[in-house]
Amino acid sequence: MLGGDSMFHIALERDAAKKEVALVQQSLEQAKVNHAAYKEKFKLQAGLLTKLNEKEEEAARLTTETEKLEGQVKDLTTEKKTLEGKVKELESRPSPSTTAPDSEELVVDPNGEYKGFTRAALVSRIFELEAQQLDIAKSSFDNVVAQLLVLNPEVDLVTAGASELKEVQEGVIVSPSPEEEDYLVILSL
Repeated sequence: MLGGDSMFHIALERDAAKKEVALVQQSLEQAKVNHAAYKEKFKLQAGLLTKLNEKEEEAARLTTETEKLEGQVKDLTTEKKTLEGKVKELESRPSPSTTAPDSEELVVDPNGEYKGFTRAALVSRIFELEAQQLDIAKSSFDNVVAQLLVLNPEVDLVTAGASELKEVQEGVIVSPSPEEEDYLVILSL
């Protein structure tokens, strides 16, 4: 059996070991807490690094886009200057509408109604006026025939063969030449 002194030493050693175990457990718990905090900080830091990488990529994309847009602005500014130069050049040229009409134009168009017309527009206007003249002639002819029928109800007037395109020559009704008739038919269309 062991003596009292040895038991005392064993009890002391046991108490010391229990204290040491408690300290080790406390250190272990502190290490676990520190490890959890470290893991949380690491996650946060990893997230921040990911966000930083994304922002750097976005910054690079925006820088490229900015450079591209600056190039477009430069091109558009150059084009604007070119167009402004062309406008100034065109404004300095005398235009047909600003030149004074000559004496022949004043006789034909004293009010300047056709001053800004192109050649094609003038030719078109001539055809339009000729067609209107033909319509007026036809309307006038039909009106005269109707008046004669009203004024002479007792006379059986023969109107068959009469036409606004025909004329009386030496007591005979004469049709226009085929060329004239074709021209007049085209105008009436």
